[in-house]
Amino acid sequence: MEMIAVATFALVAGMVDDLRSRKIHNNLVLPLLILVFIANFYFRGFDGFLIGAGAMILALVATIPLFALGIWGGGDVKLFAVFALAVEPISMGYTLLYSFVWGAIFGLTRSALQRQLLTLVRNTYKLARRQPVQMNELQKIPFSFALLLGWFTQLTLLRVGGLL
Repeated sequence: MEMIAVATFALVAGMVDDLRSRKIHNNLVLPLLILVFIANFYFRGFDGFLIGAGAMILALVATIPLFALGIWGGGDVKLFAVFALAVEPISMGYTLLYSFVWGAIFGLTRSALQRQLLTLVRNTYKLARRQPVQMNELQKIPFSFALLLGWFTQLTLLRVGGLL
């Protein structure tokens, strides 16, 4: 239960930084990493730390390609890795999956409100075909908010005993 609070704190802190400055800064991620590292040993012991480290490695394997493709920012990758250190691999995986759903909802909603759905469809098509897209044409959202909602979705579904 304590690591749930630590993981949630890490995502909330990253989201606040992201919403305020449109960037997740290293001077936030490093102290969060140290906090989660210490909390892991304190609340879960060495075995719990190894589970978290496994989740962190899986998170990096899953998200570094997203960074390389320009889909995620580097801060999102680092924040998610720190978060993964605080949870089990299965929770990390489902949180990532649910955050993609939330990110898609936010992206579609934002595009619709800005009357740019056609541009979104065109850019998605270009990216899928590996054609160049102007960076100023891409829909950028603070993905840390989608990560937090993905985590809340995972916690809710764990509580009610079901998964999507």
